Amino acid sequence: MEKGHKKNIRRITSEYMDRQVLLHEQKLRRRKGLMRRLTVFGLLVIILVAFTGITMYNQHSLLEDLNEEKARLESKLEVLQEEEKDLSEEIQLLHDPDYIAEIARRDFFLTKPGETLFQLPRSTTTSD
Repeated sequence: MEKGHKKNIRRITSEYMDRQVLLHEQKLRRRKGLMRRLTVFGLLVIILVAFTGITMYNQHSLLEDLNEEKARLESKLEVLQEEEKDLSEEIQLLHDPDYIAEIARRDFFLTKPGETLFQLPRSTTTSD
């Protein structure tokens, strides 16, 4: 009986119903447009976040490499400053005639007048 009863029901077509259908369709279109805009905006945000993340990672890697190079160069600078200090002391010593005479005796086996040079054999240590 209910099935037969539903067949007999006729839809009312009126101006009010037409307006309601139009409003419903407008709401659906607006919602569809809103979803499209939100999707595009979301994709733009994701792209921006990804680009920012990649840029930050690259800059972090570059900064880490530069810090390593800076540390390496600073240690090299310390070594070179120590070498400069040693060479400056050597220059000061080379202005001293006694130091020059000592080098000449040691490296070139020179002697002062009246001195005799004795050359001792070098001792070799062997472990038996």
